[in-house]
Amino acid sequence: MRVGNNYLATNAKQMVSMAIVIVCTIFTGVSAQSPESSSYRVDEYFIGPGGENDTSSANYDARASLGDTGIGNSKSASYQLYGGFTTTNDPHLELTVTASFIDFGELDASTTEVATADFSVRSYLSSGYSVTTSSPGPVNEDGYLLSPIATSTTSASGVEQFGMNLVANTSPTTFGLNPVQIPSTDYSYGSAATGYSTANNFQYNDGDTVAESSQSTGQTDYTISYIMNISPNTPAGVYNMTHLIIATPTF
Repeated sequence: MRVGNNYLATNAKQMVSMAIVIVCTIFTGVSAQSPESSSYRVDEYFIGPGGENDTSSANYDARASLGDTGIGNSKSASYQLYGGFTTTNDPHLELTVTASFIDFGELDASTTEVATADFSVRSYLSSGYSVTTSSPGPVNEDGYLLSPIATSTTSASGVEQFGMNLVANTSPTTFGLNPVQIPSTDYSYGSAATGYSTANNFQYNDGDTVAESSQSTGQTDYTISYIMNISPNTPAGVYNMTHLIIATPTF
C-alpha cells in the first residue's frame, strides 16, 4: 500500500519486500614473480630424480614422482614455494557462490528479517586474496536506498538498517556460521575481514573488503549473514539488490 509520497500513513499497512541476487567475479591478470636477473629468468626448476606428468593406459591415467624428499608449502616472511615434481606452476584463484537468490519476503517494522548465503574461495601460488563487495545496497523501484550500516553495530528492530557479517550469530536470532577451512586449518587460512568478523555486529559499505587470506590457501567456505530492518517511515515498495562479490589475488 502506498500513501502520499510512498510513506506509511498512520494506521495504514506498509508493504516492503526484499530480494537479493548474488553475483561473483574474479579479478586476475597478475602472476607470481619468477626468479630472474638482468641476464636470466627461471620460470620453473626442479632438483631430484624426476617423475612423469602423464602416465596413461587404456584404463588408467596417473602422475608420478620419484624421490621427492620435501613436498608441499614452505615459506618465510618474504617468499614461499611449493615442492614436488608434479606441482603445477600455474596460479589459481577460485570463487564459488552456492546460493544466488535470496527472498526476504515482506518486512515489518517490529521484527528483524535475516537470511544467509554461502560462497567459497581457494587460492594457489599467490600471497593470498581479498574479497570485496560491490553494490550500493537494497533499492526500491522509486530509487530509494535502504540505509546501509556504515559502522559495525548490533541489529535494532524499528530502525532502518541493512548489514551483514561472515560469522556465527546469536542475535537477533541464531544464524550464520564462522568460516570453515577445507580440508583443515593446517591448509586453509581464509578469514572474515575487520567489520565483518564480530558476532552479532553487522555492517555494509560498498567497496569494503569482507574476507581475506594473507597466504596461498586451500578452500575456505564463508556464510554471509544478512539483516534487514525497516522503520515505520521506510518507503513502501519492492527492494532489490544485485550483490556483486569480487575475489582478487594478491602477490
